[in-house]
Amino acid sequence: MIKYVILIPSFNDWECLNLLIPKIDQALKNTNENVDVLIVNDGSTKKNNLVFKKIAHLKKIEVLNLKNNVKAQIAIATGLNFLKKEKFQGGIIVMDADGQDDPEYLIDIFKESKKNPERTITINRTKRDDELPFKILYQMYLFLSFLLTFKYLKFGVYSYLHSSSLDKILSTNDIHLAYAASLAKHFKNKNVIFAPRKKRILGESQNNYKSLTHYALKIISVFRNQVLINSIVLVFISFLLSKLITSSALFLFILLALLFFNVIIFLLAYQINKSHLVNDTLKNIENIENLRNELL
Repeated sequence: MIKYVILIPSFNDWECLNLLIPKIDQALKNTNENVDVLIVNDGSTKKNNLVFKKIAHLKKIEVLNLKNNVKAQIAIATGLNFLKKEKFQGGIIVMDADGQDDPEYLIDIFKESKKNPERTITINRTKRDDELPFKILYQMYLFLSFLLTFKYLKFGVYSYLHSSSLDKILSTNDIHLAYAASLAKHFKNKNVIFAPRKKRILGESQNNYKSLTHYALKIISVFRNQVLINSIVLVFISFLLSKLITSSALFLFILLALLFFNVIIFLLAYQINKSHLVNDTLKNIENIENLRNELL
């Protein structure tokens, strides 16, 4: 039997977790899976107020408390490094704390993972419950990222990764930029489960257009070398087109736009790689709390 741990990065999302963890537990009611939960508390400023009434199926619930807030991607990397240090053997399921990753699809993940336990699984989004302006910008991002990276990234952090893959995904700092993009880069052969992305389980999202744009740039920066190559090709094509239509304006615009874009994503990667927060993420761990016995 495969042992599973559900890794959930969280910053001040205790109220969401109070609803999400029981939903996860309920999703396991008709299974005999061995499942733990590891919540990575990303330096939350709000007090831990987890108050589950009854947990019947989860074996263990732990909170890995970080000293400093490092944002979700580095928090995920910290959780994975912790599991590696603890020599965890089994399947790791990463999901968000806000409830947008539907726990009902855990059953599909269990079934799919048993076919080939070491094969990575992504949960690709079939639809999103977002406002129209966001949907338009999201489609523009998907097109731009595909044009520059040849990757069509329709999945987020909701995914399955076997412990045997930890060395590979932690071998570079790509995961500190964007966990999902790191999966796409390091694991070419993946199984896919399709699922809708639900609305936030409680409250308002902590993200805004600025933070989402920054995250999109970090995703693309994981593929910065490929972006640079594709940019050179696009500049060459635009140069040929400018000769055909006898206009240099198109060529100059594309040249400057791609130059600026490449500078941005390489600077982002450089900033993350040089940050003291990623040199040894385990040093940012304050302690670990075992909540399972406390909550029974």
